[in-house]
Amino acid sequence: MAYIFLRKSEILALHAGLIETSGGAYGIRSEGGLESALAAAENRYLYEDAGLTVCAATYAYHLTQSHAFIDGNKRVGAAAAEAFVMLNNGRLDATNDELIELLLAVASGDVSRAVVEDFFAQHTSFD
Repeated sequence: MAYIFLRKSEILALHAGLIETSGGAYGIRSEGGLESALAAAENRYLYEDAGLTVCAATYAYHLTQSHAFIDGNKRVGAAAAEAFVMLNNGRLDATNDELIELLLAVASGDVSRAVVEDFFAQHTSFD
């Protein structure tokens, strides 16, 4: 199955919207970090035959870890992962608190990408 992947312009729009509604600083800290984080999900699909939940987890993990934005990296990681799931006819069945807890652990280096993949596998459903 071919997935719809997020473009850089869509991630930038997500980030701007999140900063607008919840506060923080606008701007990119690392263009290369952003591009690498975005490429990770599609590369895993192309080269590892990764499924939807693995690709969603990859967005969440790498956008959080890359610290590509001045502010809002965890928020954009969560929003991008959820948008990816929705674009591909899935639904993320996790609370905001569960996502916050997960991505805080990612940002602090306390959980691996495999843990994030397990979370998305357990919290994603399909119509």
